[in-house]
Formats: sequence, structure tokens, C-alpha cells
Amino acid sequence: MSGAAGLFVGVGDFERWAPGWLSMHGRGDADIPFQPGDDFPFEDRGVDVMACGGFVAALPRETCIRFLLECRRVLKPGGLLSLRVASPVGNACATSNCMADILRAAALTGLEAANVAPVSDACRLALAELRAPDERTITVEYTKRDRGVGGDPSVSIVIPAYSPRFFAACLDSALAQTYANVEIVVCDDSEGADIEAATRTRASRRDVRYLRNAVRLRGRRNFTKCFESARGEFVKFLCDDDLLAPTCVASLMDAFRCAPDITLATSHRRRIDEADNLLDDQPATRPIVAANTTIAGYTLANAMLMAGLNTVGEPTTVLFRKADLLDLAPEYFRFNGAHGLGIIDMVMWAALLMKGDAVYLTESLSAFRIHAAQRQHDPAMAQRNIASIRELQAAWLDLKLYEKIPPHLLLAKPFPPPADSDWRTQPVLSQFAVHRVEPTGERDRQ
Repeated sequence: MSGAAGLFVGVGDFERWAPGWLSMHGRGDADIPFQPGDDFPFEDRGVDVMACGGFVAALPRETCIRFLLECRRVLKPGGLLSLRVASPVGNACATSNCMADILRAAALTGLEAANVAPVSDACRLALAELRAPDERTITVEYTKRDRGVGGDPSVSIVIPAYSPRFFAACLDSALAQTYANVEIVVCDDSEGADIEAATRTRASRRDVRYLRNAVRLRGRRNFTKCFESARGEFVKFLCDDDLLAPTCVASLMDAFRCAPDITLATSHRRRIDEADNLLDDQPATRPIVAANTTIAGYTLANAMLMAGLNTVGEPTTVLFRKADLLDLAPEYFRFNGAHGLGIIDMVMWAALLMKGDAVYLTESLSAFRIHAAQRQHDPAMAQRNIASIRELQAAWLDLKLYEKIPPHLLLAKPFPPPADSDWRTQPVLSQFAVHRVEPTGERDRQ
């Protein structure tokens, strides 16, 4: 192929093949036998270009999503995925609907339109040589953004504050981070002046922005304001009664440096009481793996959602890229139609885990406080959260990914992942029944 080195794969039926391309399809003359729904026999980030025939447009939604997850896994950053949608003489309405379906599926799985994200010139040339000069087939093209992290990207620690009781300790834990490139954003939704006073007395110690809500926004809208106010490339929520370990941001950022296809880094978190005393783990907070682990994102979402337990962590626990939720604007906290009232964290994690992988660190890098003033103890609030988890589970069941990997298993690699490591199934460490719905750590703020 014009002397260029790379891995170029055609999936499905094509009228002709360019030299140097591998063919994948169900006929006997395929280089690689393949049926929709199969996993690809390629390494992560190993394929430069994947050109797909019209079969993708005819796949059931759940099979299309599985297919696109595999495409995203094997595609190199800056590589090119071409999906044939229809011929120009086809039904215009059907073609439009098909393109809309593929667009939604691609966005859900973390692929980006090739006309807005960087694509290698060599990949574009390879695809042009595969197509006949007069080919007018309607196609859509996607790429995978390079998620590699170098240096010390900016991180916004955002605090949706409304109660002053534990706020000073919360803010002090943010100020004590060993990671240097941090801004702290306080969105004050309280009625008094205590949070502002505590912030003003500490603002000289680090880059702290204080934002006072003129009208009380309450939970979800204050989370939204925090997210939109963040200037950092990465975002870490910090609830106003929780604590961060000094190395929290630094350790989670290292996960992004070492595992380039992740969208979420989390860790074990401790439960503490009003006096900072350590409490026993609950089913949702027990470690899910025995050692630091890279986890295929959708399998972690599957384990969390099918169990109905937030095993990934409360908002305070996780670090993620701001850009990975921007396509959901203005409703950033939703997943596949579910808005998750009271469970902002679970809908965020579901959306992020469909777009990439995760790293789970066994070190306790944050502390989640349990105290009587939390409205999660209100029976009516608990029932609302249960209903929201049911809604989120229904949105997940709609994708049928639980059929691919059972919810008691994870696809995993060691962390840091060796260059030649393969994905292997391993059981979720914490043993809980997947039918349970027990909201833990869900805040009235959300």
C-alpha cells in the first residue's frame, strides 16, 4: 500500500481489495474469519485503518455497540474507522435514520467524528486507495483521540459546597495535595457566610476560586455549575464533608500516564464518621480487585449497574477528563436516557466507562464521611434513589452488554499494564448478589 507500513483491515464485503489489506468476513476466502459480535484478533491500539462494509448499518443496536467497542479498542490514536451506511440511491429517510443511530452509538462508545479530531494523513491515504475512484457510497468516519498523558496536566478540584460543618477540613485536604498543577473551585450554595470565610482565609495558600450562588441552586445544578466552572483538563469532585489523601490527585494522574486508553481512575475509599473515626466497609466500598488493576470500562460498569451498588466510588473518589462529558451538554449527568436523580456519580461513571477503560487502585485515596445530617438517611430520599438505580439499570439492560461478560466478572490487566499483556477475565473481589439494590453514599446534594 504505497510502501506505507501499518495494519489495514477491511471488514465485510468490498468490490475490491487494495494490496496490503487484510480481509475479515464470513466467507471461506477471508484472511480472518469473522462474524458480527466476534472479538477482533488484534492488540489494543494496533489497527491503523478499519473499513467496514454495509453490514454495520443493518446490525441490531446492541450488536453494533459491541462491534464499535471492539473497533475503539484496536484502533490506534489518530487511526481511521470507516462505516458504510448506504448507497446514494437508497431510501433517504432510512439512510438518515441509520446515520443517526450510528452517530449515537459511536458517541456512546467514545469514538469521535474524523472531521473534528486529528487523523493521520497516512490513514486517509490508505482508505482512499481502498475505495474505487468513482465510488459514491455514503460513509461515516470516526477516529480515536490520543489519550496519552505527558507532563502535569491541569486538574480542577471542584467543591459543590452547601454545609459549613466539615467544609474547612474538606478544603484543607484539597490544599494539601502533592500534585502542583491544581486549581480549587468552591461553588457556595449555603445560606450563611461560614463557607466564604473559611475559603477567604485559605485562598492565599493555593489557586482557589470562590463562586457564590446568588440563588441557591441545590444539588444537581450546583454540581453542574462546578463542572462548567472547571478550567482544568481533568476534574475531581470533592463533596464538602469528604477528604482527600495528600497524594490522591498525583496517584490518580499517574494512572492516566500509565494506561493511555482510560477515561476514569478511581481507588478504594475509606468510610469515616463525624469524628474522623474509621468505619467498616460496606458492600459498595469493599475493594473489587486484590491489586492495582486496569479494567475494561464496560465490564466495570456492568458489575456496578447489575449489582445496583456504586462500587466505583462517590463523586470524591474519581478523576476524569472534563472533555469526556462535554458531548452530553447541557445535561452532563445522564446515561442512555437515564438522568439518575440522586445518583449523579453512577450515571457519570456509566457514561465514562462506555468511552474507555478504568484503573482501580487499592490504596485508600479518599474518605467518605457518614453522619446523621445527610438526607440519604431520609426514607423518602432512599426510595427515590432506589427508583433512580432501577431506571439506570433499565438503561443498561437496553444495551445487553451483560450478555457479553457476566456481571460477576471483569476484563482486566495488571496495572501498570505490561506492553504484551492480554485482557483476562477475573472475578469481582467483593462478593455481592447482583440483584441487590442498596443505595450507599448517595447525597441529597445530587
